[in-house]
Amino acid sequence: MTRSDVRKGSARSRFWFGVLIAVTAGWLTFISVQIYTDPNNVDRGGATPEELRGKVETALAAADPQKLLAAFARGSGSDDDYVKAYLGKWNAVGKSDTTVDLVRFGDAQAVVARFAADGTALCSGWNVVRDGERFVLDPAPAVLPVSCS
Repeated sequence: MTRSDVRKGSARSRFWFGVLIAVTAGWLTFISVQIYTDPNNVDRGGATPEELRGKVETALAAADPQKLLAAFARGSGSDDDYVKAYLGKWNAVGKSDTTVDLVRFGDAQAVVARFAADGTALCSGWNVVRDGERFVLDPAPAVLPVSCS
């Protein structure tokens, strides 16, 4: 084996190592872009609590399960069955004077849907929590001192 044979082998190894690095870098870039552009990350919740309140108001007015589901934290136990059951009960009640408000109590916030049914003031709400850079709903009912009137 001559010195030129060793250099050829070394150059070949460096070439394939460079190819491996380039492929790995490309793959990591591709995965990062896919995660960043995932529509579930962009449409989930709201950039602000007020934007989240608006999304809930729109979803309830349209009785749209997909829009309402998009307001909840991913993997929080809220699923299609939960949202469909809630909207089924929401639609079964003859409502009037419906409002969707953002309620603050200390550091806690909740989105509360207030309405009247047969002259009785009722409300339903969820706590607002931060999920990364987005604000989303916790599917557990809000436990804040909120008046339904």
